[in-house]
Amino acid sequence: MTWYLGITTTRHIAPSPGADKERGEFAVERQLRALGLEAVAPRRIEFKRQGKKRYAEPVTSAYLPGYIFAEIPAAMFTKAIQCRGLSPSLMAVSPQEVRRHVQPFLSKVEQENAEAQRIIDSRDRAAMCQFEPGAALEVLAGPFMDRAANFVRMVQAAHDLHPMIEAEAEMFGRSVKVRIDPLDVKGVA
Repeated sequence: MTWYLGITTTRHIAPSPGADKERGEFAVERQLRALGLEAVAPRRIEFKRQGKKRYAEPVTSAYLPGYIFAEIPAAMFTKAIQCRGLSPSLMAVSPQEVRRHVQPFLSKVEQENAEAQRIIDSRDRAAMCQFEPGAALEVLAGPFMDRAANFVRMVQAAHDLHPMIEAEAEMFGRSVKVRIDPLDVKGVA
């Protein structure tokens, strides 16, 4: 059997008639698996705060938008390229490349997703934070408005209704720790 790299659509499609629509990579993966083939559309689970929500929530997206890996035997190739959302021109990946690059990459993705799933299962709100320690933040409102700060961690005191961001900001020539509402900051790219 040979491994292939396939190009997929990124729009939402139904993997089969009457099924719910899903992102193209995932729909093609589902179709190939229904044929009994090994197919992987790597997923990334990130924690993002969307809109006016105070907490970051898990968001699943494609790790490689528009691409899928599949192991397809020669006898099934014609049937496989007929999958909806998959480009019929697939690129064969040599066994050496699969061993050296594809399998380690897929293992890394699996480990990242296992860690993200552990955080989701434990409902650890602090670990779901969308900022990494040391990340630059722009304060949008409140007493520290228009100041730059560096994210330290998420904290929640007994009297707080929701977790607050603890950050370091420069004031009066020295670095001080400040607590900011998560809705009042955004990350600086």
